[in-house]
Amino acid sequence: MAMNFSDLYKKISDIPIGDFPSSALSGLLHGYISVFSMVRVNPWLEEVYGSQWDIHERIREIAGELADLVNDPSISLEERVVHVADLLETYLMYSDMDFLDIALEAAYEIISPEGSDEIVLPCRTPEMCRLLCSCYYFTGEERCAELAGEIVNGLKSCVLDKSLDDENALIYLLSMEFYVDIVGEGEDWKHVISSLKANVLQLLEKEKIHESLLRQVFYFNVFALYEYMKLGVIESK
Repeated sequence: MAMNFSDLYKKISDIPIGDFPSSALSGLLHGYISVFSMVRVNPWLEEVYGSQWDIHERIREIAGELADLVNDPSISLEERVVHVADLLETYLMYSDMDFLDIALEAAYEIISPEGSDEIVLPCRTPEMCRLLCSCYYFTGEERCAELAGEIVNGLKSCVLDKSLDDENALIYLLSMEFYVDIVGEGEDWKHVISSLKANVLQLLEKEKIHESLLRQVFYFNVFALYEYMKLGVIESK
């Protein structure tokens, strides 16, 4: 498949959300958030990507799938953290209080198990950083911001000390930028984020997209982020 975002966007958008595996939902969500942000700032892009309403509805459908997954007892803790973090982030684009209530309840079951007043870190993944940042945003709980800072400092070491594979570079980038946007400690992170952006954008030099649905969703997310940066919605240096 030639690397053409318009073609890939249309192909992804023609597939019902329920046909995607749960592991693809995070990439879908962030891809559509990038597209929605572009179209909201540049309404003429509706001719290319469809109406804001259509994109918004696509995000709503993803949120519905995530709302079912966050309480699925069969999935691992790390998977659940991803789904909860994504559902919390979805609320910033699709303001449905039911989704927010479900996500916050699931989040606090993870970080304050068995009704404890203490906030704990069951894992130190980039997605846990996003989960904590969202909890801080919605509740003002300073401990969530502090623990997110601990995680992101550890992630920074990984970025500076060794190369990351394609998926991890993108996940680290999304988490670090989210931390900077929510907690606001941005100045010291510019060189780290710039390094990650360079890693992610190198993916666009590849000639082929693998035919598997998961790889197509991965490139959908990368392409959407690239288009978002190219239009100047976020700094691309």
